[in-house]
Amino acid sequence: SHLHHEESWQDYYGAWKLDDGYREWYLGLGVVYKALCELVPTFKEKRFGDRILHSGTGTSELPFKMEEDGFVSQVGIDFSQDCIDSLNKHLAAQRKKRAQKGHPDAKGEQSPALREGDSKSKPSMTFHKMDVRDLKFDKSTFDVIVDKGTMDCIMLGEDKTKEAISYLKECERVLKPGGRLAIFSLYGPEDRKVCISCNKNGTPLLTCEHYKMPEAYETPDEGPSHLYLFSKHKPKMCTSSVKLQGSVDDDKTSTVVPTSVLKKR
Repeated sequence: SHLHHEESWQDYYGAWKLDDGYREWYLGLGVVYKALCELVPTFKEKRFGDRILHSGTGTSELPFKMEEDGFVSQVGIDFSQDCIDSLNKHLAAQRKKRAQKGHPDAKGEQSPALREGDSKSKPSMTFHKMDVRDLKFDKSTFDVIVDKGTMDCIMLGEDKTKEAISYLKECERVLKPGGRLAIFSLYGPEDRKVCISCNKNGTPLLTCEHYKMPEAYETPDEGPSHLYLFSKHKPKMCTSSVKLQGSVDDDKTSTVVPTSVLKKR
């Protein structure tokens, strides 16, 4: 599929600039953010100083909305240079506009993380060209990684199994112990066994929970969507999981959670 190749995304983002508005090519902002706020501790508990990585960020509004809500430490990566250039241009324009209006946190001085006394938290949101299968970050850098369709694109390649495992290993490496990797996908567990069962020397690389989005979250032109929420084990953490009725995958490292978890409020 063309969605697996860098050239295709260069063409896509070369023709679409953020001057024309945000573009959620896959799932809406509300769908993704609501699920994250319900299930991921960083957002549920408003840990404003946590570090967040947007893997294959595209021209989504999500990082900008998160920053507006107080999540000051974010990095967005994409392997399209046109995409990254557009994001950085848009970010600079936003900063300038806030400064002109005298916005109190135009430079981040009044971010929630700093107001709560976290003097080590430096407000920042940056975007970089990078291949998600070869992350240029140190070990244990991020508390959360958000993937909105990136794994789906990787799984369209000819060498999909090898590349998917390489991607998950990189995510595990840069996640902090107890960190979360949230992968939003159009595909159910029967098509994502390689991701769920990924292991290292016989030990699960990450513990996975699967959530099928309720009907209220589905978009008419895309059909059902799924969230795979991976957790990096903390030292001495129990990694066993309970298999619930309705699972369509036999791997013991995965847990299928009833759709009521994501019920609309």
